[in-house]
Amino acid sequence: MFELIKKFHKDESGDIVQTGIIIALLAVIAVGAITFLGPKIKDLFDKTGDEIDNATNYSY
Repeated sequence: MFELIKKFHKDESGDIVQTGIIIALLAVIAVGAITFLGPKIKDLFDKTGDEIDNATNYSY
């Protein structure tokens, strides 16, 4: 385990930095997408739930 850490510490090619930047960028995009799409998805589930409730309320 320590050898792996030493290898990354001595690596000066910038691969680790680039990977970190890509991961951070993907995290920002994911948070933005969830924030933007969250209300729309909630509305979709609410409408679907209402339709299921209406379909199961039989009047005999």
